[in-house]
Amino acid sequence: MIKTPYLIVALSILALTLSTLACGSSSSQPVEEQSGQSVSATEAPVSEPAGNGSDASATIPCAQLISPDEMNLLLNNAPTTLSENVYPGTSTCTWQYTPIDGTSQSFFQVQADFNDTAVVSWEAARQTEFNNEASDTVVVSIPGLGDENYTWVSQPSNMRVVYVRKGDKTLIMRFEPQEILFLQTESGIIDYADRIFNRY
Repeated sequence: MIKTPYLIVALSILALTLSTLACGSSSSQPVEEQSGQSVSATEAPVSEPAGNGSDASATIPCAQLISPDEMNLLLNNAPTTLSENVYPGTSTCTWQYTPIDGTSQSFFQVQADFNDTAVVSWEAARQTEFNNEASDTVVVSIPGLGDENYTWVSQPSNMRVVYVRKGDKTLIMRFEPQEILFLQTESGIIDYADRIFNRY
């Protein structure tokens, strides 16, 4: 009779120990999974652009669209002055500069829109701007540039004007191609527009 309670206590302790070990090993697995999930959850926003076309309340600074270092490379280290007009859903950035080998001032402009009226405003701006061009100005479309695009050389300034739509996001670029080597070719324009689209 005396041995039975000891046996019961010993079996209870053994059962408790085994159940604790079982709980400990099973609880360690969810901790690892949870930590894996938290890593992917924190990494995702870093790779996503701050504005994605659906968040019209986001503001995108010019330095996010084109960093100062990148602009230096584009303009061959010509000193620039930035005019920045940034509001929720729209950013207009104008870099004024004098080319290293030039004497007259020029500019490089980017307008990125991702608000609810971006596409309608983009279309209206394109028609208005083109209507002010010379009658012999030719509009071309570059295959592979966004979902819809229009580009022409403005007269008499020789500025390249590029209108691009990608989904519900729009982009307008104005620049002098003879001063920006990277944007002298269609492939360069496609590549650079894609880079900018991925940043908002």
